[in-house]
Amino acid sequence: MKRATSKDVAKLAGVSQTTVSFVLNNTPGISLSDETRRKVLDAARELNYIPNSFAKGLKTSRSKLLGIFLPTMANPFYQKLMQYIENYTAELGYNVMLCCTYRNAEREKSYLDLCVEHQVDGIIYLFTPNWVKQITRISHNIPVILISEKSEDISINTISLNGFQCGKILTEHLLQLGHKNIAYVMSPVTSVSLTRQMRLQGIKAAVQNAGLGEDALEVITNPVVASDNLEANAGFAAMESILKKKRNTAVIGVNDLVSFGLLSKALNMDGIRIPEDISICGFDNTYLAHMAHPTLTTVEYCTEPLCRLAVDMLLNNNSIDVLKLSGEPKLIIGESTGPAPL
Repeated sequence: MKRATSKDVAKLAGVSQTTVSFVLNNTPGISLSDETRRKVLDAARELNYIPNSFAKGLKTSRSKLLGIFLPTMANPFYQKLMQYIENYTAELGYNVMLCCTYRNAEREKSYLDLCVEHQVDGIIYLFTPNWVKQITRISHNIPVILISEKSEDISINTISLNGFQCGKILTEHLLQLGHKNIAYVMSPVTSVSLTRQMRLQGIKAAVQNAGLGEDALEVITNPVVASDNLEANAGFAAMESILKKKRNTAVIGVNDLVSFGLLSKALNMDGIRIPEDISICGFDNTYLAHMAHPTLTTVEYCTEPLCRLAVDMLLNNNSIDVLKLSGEPKLIIGESTGPAPL
């Protein structure tokens, strides 16, 4: 009798082979419904399926090269992602081609052409791409994974950072501490800032769920925040304005860089105590959050398992359907948030 394969399990369960791999390997950082897991396990049991190791499933005759697209090297969040990806690909015997676009669409297109020319085995995007149609075409021949946010407009396998949930849990933390006047410092919303949009939606949802009015949240948009080299300076400038108004008791920075700037300015103001007078927090759980004094409250995306998962998805590209997966963010409570002042 022919031995069952993961393809057989996927067909019986009505899911992709990649989903079968996630369930049977209990891949961390992935949200799958209980029903999906049950279908896969039942199908595997019915077929007496015994999975091979992942390494045996790798294709041969490969370039052993992956293209990694990131928008900047200035933000330590992307440095962290690159470190995780590069370390894991090295374990598997692969090299990476770093494609830093600096948010320039033409540079991004040039790198895409280069990836095709060098016949890379896969492409990982760490931000929402500009050239969606071209990438979709490329993905028919070269596996492409997006680590950013889910979008119905992008037909590419996606591992979502779950920005909505990130914004929600961070704001709920502040609300539990009694804060009712919260500021959010971010860049102007654009089509390529989906993660930042989703964070804002999560923040708004938490405020609304708490029964507070719209005036409980002040959104401060600063074009400078979109320029990575100046993000800390944007936080510095925003905090000066916030402290002058004496309205907000808590401030959320769009990332740790901005929050670091917010914290630095507050600490340079005579008589301002953190968190006794004002609480500050952000996103990304970078080294800045831990170097700061007081340490920053931030959000971790479980990025290491998500990066490893992205690589595995590229190298085991047997799925014909587009997957939209979400990570599970985790609140990291530092010393920069505390009860709202009376």
